[in-house]
Amino acid sequence: MASKAPWDEIHDTLPRFDAYPPGVNAPVLPDRASLDAPGAPRRSCLCGRVTYVVAAQPLRSHNCHGSRCRKARPAAHASNLFTAADGVRFTRGEDLLVFYKVPDAKHFAQVFCRTCGSPLPRIDRNRGIAVVPMGSLDDDPAMRPQAHMFVGSKAPWYDIADDLPQHAEYPV
Repeated sequence: MASKAPWDEIHDTLPRFDAYPPGVNAPVLPDRASLDAPGAPRRSCLCGRVTYVVAAQPLRSHNCHGSRCRKARPAAHASNLFTAADGVRFTRGEDLLVFYKVPDAKHFAQVFCRTCGSPLPRIDRNRGIAVVPMGSLDDDPAMRPQAHMFVGSKAPWYDIADDLPQHAEYPV
């Protein structure tokens, strides 16, 4: 749990380990140093070729359990932070961003690093927001997820173990 995301609270009763569990003979790698100026918040893709800064205050944050978010993040849910569209600034590798819009979706799209495939912030100028995948945040964003969205289509194998509000779809 030493590398656990600072914004993620674990509420289940599964076993926890600071490194690999006993019997797994694998080295523990140190956290990567900041890729930008010393002291700058670390926000990046897996390979480190794309870095960015969230310069504006977060507006909201939630865990999305919809099938599109689950597939885009290969996980039980996507944890997303929302800020103003002009609140995200790419500091390196913006030319490596790939944008994929699901053809039949009104708003859903995915932005990712062309090299490593990591999800990265999507700036939606039409709605005035930036959607930041919280998994790409190396440092604490000072905001925790506030609700679970689209739990009506959550993965059947995943149990929500916290007390956050749950919405079957996106609340109006």
